[in-house]
Amino acid sequence: MNAGFAVRSVLVDAGSVTDCALQERFALTGEEAANACRRVMDRPIDPAGEQLTRVVLVHLAGGERRLVVTAHVDALDAESLREWALWLSAPSGTAPAHRRPVRFTGPVAGSLEWATMGGHLGTGVREECLETGLPPVPVRTLAAACAVVLARYTGVSTALVGLPDGTAISADVDDDATSAEHVATVHGLAAAVPELTPTVVVEAAKPAAVLDELVQDQPAPVVVRLDEDGRLVCRHRADLVDDSAAQGLLRSLHAVLAAFGESAVVGEIDLLRGADPLSDGGPLAGTESTIHGMVADQAAARPDAVAITCGAESTTYAELDAAATRVASWLVSAGVEPGDRVGVSLERTPHLVAALLGVLKAGAAYVPLDPGYPAKRLEYMAADAGLAAVIDRPVAADPVELPEVGPDAAAYVIYTSGSTGKPKGVVVDHRNVAALLESTKDFGFGSGDVWTFFHSYAFDFSVWEIWGCLATGGRLVVVPQQVARDPHEFHALLREQSVTVLNQTPSAFTQLLAADLDSPDRLSVRLLVFGGEQLDSRMLPAWFDRNPEDRCRVVNMYGITETTVHCTWFTIDRRAALAGSRSVGTAIPGWRLRVLDPRGRAVPPGVAGEIVVSGAGVTRGYLGKPDLTAQRFPVGPTGRRYRSGDRGRLLAGGELEHLGRLDDQVKIRGHRIELGEIKAELLADPAVVAAAVVVNRRGDGGDAHLDAYVVGPVDPAAVRDRLTGVLPAYMVPSTVTAVPRLPLTGNGKLDVGRLPAPTTEAPAPTGADTADQIAQVWHSVLGASAGPDDNLFMVGGNSLVAARIAAEIRGRRLGDVTVQQIYRTPTIRGLVSVLTAGGTA
Repeated sequence: MNAGFAVRSVLVDAGSVTDCALQERFALTGEEAANACRRVMDRPIDPAGEQLTRVVLVHLAGGERRLVVTAHVDALDAESLREWALWLSAPSGTAPAHRRPVRFTGPVAGSLEWATMGGHLGTGVREECLETGLPPVPVRTLAAACAVVLARYTGVSTALVGLPDGTAISADVDDDATSAEHVATVHGLAAAVPELTPTVVVEAAKPAAVLDELVQDQPAPVVVRLDEDGRLVCRHRADLVDDSAAQGLLRSLHAVLAAFGESAVVGEIDLLRGADPLSDGGPLAGTESTIHGMVADQAAARPDAVAITCGAESTTYAELDAAATRVASWLVSAGVEPGDRVGVSLERTPHLVAALLGVLKAGAAYVPLDPGYPAKRLEYMAADAGLAAVIDRPVAADPVELPEVGPDAAAYVIYTSGSTGKPKGVVVDHRNVAALLESTKDFGFGSGDVWTFFHSYAFDFSVWEIWGCLATGGRLVVVPQQVARDPHEFHALLREQSVTVLNQTPSAFTQLLAADLDSPDRLSVRLLVFGGEQLDSRMLPAWFDRNPEDRCRVVNMYGITETTVHCTWFTIDRRAALAGSRSVGTAIPGWRLRVLDPRGRAVPPGVAGEIVVSGAGVTRGYLGKPDLTAQRFPVGPTGRRYRSGDRGRLLAGGELEHLGRLDDQVKIRGHRIELGEIKAELLADPAVVAAAVVVNRRGDGGDAHLDAYVVGPVDPAAVRDRLTGVLPAYMVPSTVTAVPRLPLTGNGKLDVGRLPAPTTEAPAPTGADTADQIAQVWHSVLGASAGPDDNLFMVGGNSLVAARIAAEIRGRRLGDVTVQQIYRTPTIRGLVSVLTAGGTA
């Protein structure tokens, strides 16, 4: 339908009308007759013609007659058209006046995030109805109900609601007010023609004598009315609001209007009327195991099977179990007792896996102390964890009697970024991990699978990689750090080792995908699992081209350290990838997810709020932080739960969309980062009087970068150098920019939009010679210029940036350089020397 030809049409009984200039005859009854009348109502009107209205007398079977009265949408407003149609059906006295509608023209006010729930968006105007049995209410009362619903849906306490005459009211919703007070306030508000188009417009009730009504075009996303027969009607623009969202809006309005009749407090109105929308993974059995017990079962069943491959070295299950027993014996002999915590600081080798397993056999919990972390951070973690011992070299002792360890014993403590400036340790039990592995049996893991140990063991994705493999009899391929940094070398390793189960953060996979597309060799991956950060699925069609869905299952999994790695799963097919789906799927068995508002109220499907997780994965909490644990792990009506701080919403089919963070926490390349922790370290410098950290995307790949801003008499380079000594590399800002003051909004908050562009000292390259062409590559990838002797990793670079630079140099045919060479010579001048020497460094 051309919007310029759109009409508003009304169907009434013809009454005493027997003749009309336009007539139609249909020998139909019942639904067929109603559909025939609808087709007449649906006919457009050319606004350039002489007649902007049309009256048609419709003759039906059995002598019934209907009158279809139609006007162009800009010719008559809704009430005028109804009044005229009813007068035409039984003329008496003076014909009612024709009033032209006042059309909203500005952009739509407020968020429409709630208006799409995974349903199909189309064109035109659609209508949804709900039988409520409610008595008629004044238009202003309906507007008051709309204001409550919009405030809950958007999280903004002021709602703009349109009125039938083209004006609108701006209603403040006070959760502490009674419904009577709120309704009275809305009735007393002055109306005005708004600059914005209201999200919701209320309309007068349709008289019972009007049999049907049709509108082909409206500026507002939603128009609602409560008819005299108690039917709530929602007319919605199909391009902005899907059917499921419209139906949910009607249910919410019904709940509010019903509560108005009971004099409820506004903040206590339950939009769900007792319903409990959640993603429930269902029951789960078999969580009585320990991690080392599951690995021991595999060793007993298949002692000679290879458990770990590291380069040319292979370790069988029997050898791994024996090595772990010797580690456990060394710990017990050293006085380590069940319940203690043991630090493990080893490079990624089979010795590391044996050490982790040995700690578990000794009844202790392992605490990863990644040697790549700054010494000060490791010192803090070791002190905070109260370590009974540290394994920083291969250890062993003759076997001694080992303690019995139950599933409720702590298995590991992983430290995550903390908003106070210090990381916090999350304590995870064996039972939690056993539940995770039991819940994912649908993946069919077994002895034929080959996994990679790709991620740092201080990152909880490694828990899934290591124990998911070894507890199910697979072979674990240790990925050396230098190989993990180079996507082409990693791709070669995947092919050589015939890896079948691959776990990746989306950031790392972006580089691997480019390497896969460059390679003539196909991989053996049957299961690709994404986790650690939000996935943009639109990159996956290229993967599916080489790895069809019937050969490789692609799964997006959302999870949190505090709820044991994974919470949900969503199998992505080509259709979902092309649609750019943000769904992370439904809860895995044993896990349950809800979405709550800031007051802890469940929100309707489609409405965003905080993701709250309960079930088998919820961990003990934070080590030595009872107050924080009580705050983030409250006990609710259905048991203990974890408030994730993640923003999300449930869709109509029970799937969850992950929408980012509610606070200052971000994820960069899969690592969870509290911006407040970086800010705290910046402010630890006595010369820094104010600081801010923001995330920006730049460079050809749209990579996320941390950019810091500081106020005070400081040398930005010196500030950044200091941060490298106290923060892990992934938390060190790409840039530090000195500013005279931090710009603030009218509310006193940081105005990110007014911050200057991050400072880069070098001029933009021109591409005149080899050095300048390399500089151009750096500029395009980093999104900032660098000098010839600037260290890549001191100006915002990381392993992914290095991989992209290497690929870009090859793509521009400037030479062949590996990621390892970039790590060895991380300057433009150094790379020019490498390329000049034929790629050796």
